[in-house]
Amino acid sequence: MTYDYLLLGGGTSCAYAAVAIREHDKTGTVAILGAEDEKPYDRPPFSKYYLWNDEKNVDDFHSKDESFYPQNDIDLILGKRAIAIDRANKTVKCEDGTEVKYGKLLYALGSEPRRLEVPGGDTAWVLRSSEDSTKIRNAATNGAKAVVVGGGYIGAELAASLVGRGCEVTVIEAGDKAWAKFPSQPSAVAITKELRAKGVNLVTGETVAAIEGNSVKTKVGKSFAGDFVVVGVGATPRIELAKAAGLDMGKSGVLASTTLQTSDPNIWACGDVAEYMDAVLAEHYRVEHHLHAKGSAAHCGACMATQPSDYKGLPWFFSDVGDLSMNLRGYPEKAAKSTVISDTDDPVVTEAFFFSDGSVAGVVDVRKDYKVQDPIMEKFGELIQSRATEKDVPKALEELGTGTVPSA
Repeated sequence: MTYDYLLLGGGTSCAYAAVAIREHDKTGTVAILGAEDEKPYDRPPFSKYYLWNDEKNVDDFHSKDESFYPQNDIDLILGKRAIAIDRANKTVKCEDGTEVKYGKLLYALGSEPRRLEVPGGDTAWVLRSSEDSTKIRNAATNGAKAVVVGGGYIGAELAASLVGRGCEVTVIEAGDKAWAKFPSQPSAVAITKELRAKGVNLVTGETVAAIEGNSVKTKVGKSFAGDFVVVGVGATPRIELAKAAGLDMGKSGVLASTTLQTSDPNIWACGDVAEYMDAVLAEHYRVEHHLHAKGSAAHCGACMATQPSDYKGLPWFFSDVGDLSMNLRGYPEKAAKSTVISDTDDPVVTEAFFFSDGSVAGVVDVRKDYKVQDPIMEKFGELIQSRATEKDVPKALEELGTGTVPSA
């Protein structure tokens, strides 16, 4: 099999890259190659909406309608795990012996859930795929007991979803609160309060020593048992194939230029795996979130089908925990200082972040009224791109009329 464009990974990125390719090239041959049997789907619902509603099916969250692929002559080569990239012969080799040749390749393999390096750590469930989510949903019957290790994005979302299903949930977190490493600590406090208000037993300051069946043992000798255990302690980018193929590597990802092109001019990288030259930071940057997977993939698709151009997408994260919605725009983790513009008991937390030169680095907003957040995120995107400074923020937010105004 030979294709002009081969999109490797099979996830969200591949679907949106295919759309962009077809917008610019109506006749080039395109294939999506992935290890999962499922058509490309959006992952965020599988820690939230899919878990809440037993009537939802996996195909409700497919990235594109079923008809998109045949109507646009895009081949789906699914259920085949890639094991090597032969750059000299422009070929991807699969575990079952299948070989697929390409003219241009998109490397979009995403991330792999981290496993706890403790006795029994590899036996706990993880949440990354739709199959993982289905297994958890089937086990999460009313009254079931769940132990979740990790109070970050996935752990907090999962815990809130499971409590909503009537489960008894214990979260074991090494930090002093949920989202302990989050750049906005007022937001982390709000998320922590929300989890506890929903009935989650959030155990902080505990490090896991072992997992024995469905029981989690901590280093101080405590034991937490459930009907199932899920570990959500982050993920690592799947860069092994790229490294073995001799592509240049960054600190933690596949090194890419401002156009998202790798050291091989016929290979692009996007999503979790790409460590690209960021237009705002003027340094290599790697980021993991759904909207980046979509945006960077669409950019790659357009570049592959036309001419390379600089990727100027800004990070935009979102998370839903219980009744709270969190949106993040920009680079709060790179900031030198921040200002909490609004902080009430509702809660409403809006924290603006600034680089060392005083220019706007980003924003984190947590509240129940998620409809307010899009205009805030859009405005901060403009402020970041225009290199606005701290003095520009209060007026910009006041003009939005969202109720987010500087505190006295």
